[in-house]
Amino acid sequence: MTGPSGIILYDKKPGVTSFSALGKIKKTLGTKKVGHTGTLDLFAQGLLVVCVGSLTRLAGIVTAFDKEYEAQIIFGEQTDTLDPTGQVVKTAPLPSLVALKESLKKFTGKLMQRPPEFSAIKIGGKRASDLTRAGKEAALPERPIEVYEAQLLDVELEAAASNDCGLANDRAASNDCGLANERALVKSARVRFLVSKGTYIRSLARDIGQDCASAGRLETLKRTRVGNFNLSDACDEDTICASSLREMDAETARLCGLNAVYLRAGQEENFWNGRPLRFSFFEEPLKEGASAVFSSSKAFMGAVKKEGGRASYEYVVSKSEAAK
Repeated sequence: MTGPSGIILYDKKPGVTSFSALGKIKKTLGTKKVGHTGTLDLFAQGLLVVCVGSLTRLAGIVTAFDKEYEAQIIFGEQTDTLDPTGQVVKTAPLPSLVALKESLKKFTGKLMQRPPEFSAIKIGGKRASDLTRAGKEAALPERPIEVYEAQLLDVELEAAASNDCGLANDRAASNDCGLANERALVKSARVRFLVSKGTYIRSLARDIGQDCASAGRLETLKRTRVGNFNLSDACDEDTICASSLREMDAETARLCGLNAVYLRAGQEENFWNGRPLRFSFFEEPLKEGASAVFSSSKAFMGAVKKEGGRASYEYVVSKSEAAK
């Protein structure tokens, strides 16, 4: 009997590994075939988009989506892991509010970023974090990223300089904080980041701290969105059940960034057998880009891509997996 297939939106709690979260999903759904689309650090929380069954082949597509986070940055110190689990390796004066605002502007757009030494990136077949813990050098080269938005949500100022400033938008920033508070020193800040694939928020905390002539690390991190998928729609360890699984349909395809196309009745065998794709197989003209393919009875059958006027297979779901 074919196992379940679909997508689970899972709200991982802090202190739980992404691997353990997958274990909970496997047990609930009674399957071993799951694939994550980007892990979260142990201390972090928020949205994991998990592909199940035949949809594990879509994991690479979802992994490439932009992601949104809410991060609390602590200023004045930096840890070796750049998060609360590490050892303090640097201390520095606190930055001013005006310096922080200017720095956030600098860290918006296309950037080159050096990933953390404590990361899963492999160097010579070994994780950088394992090399670092073994006392070996784990120098990681900078790589291109993009920060689409870096919005200051609120700050904690030193001592009694002011009450916390609510910074929901630019107008609130100027009205609530006032000019005097621009020179106040910032102990911590909550920032919303919208970033491209491969961006390390821990590295942003480090680099923003350095740019402010201070030091910075993360205290908390929450992933709130992955592409079109939102944390508000996720289940957690207490609410997950079989009905939490989203089967592949036209709406799920759209959320995955795919077009939805339907085969004409009688064309299923041609598709399953991998015969050369013809536009006449489909009820409607294929659009450019990747498309999820459904049978005339709306069973998910796989994916194709149209590029430069030519269509090709991405992958084909087996008959048993496509049966509804």
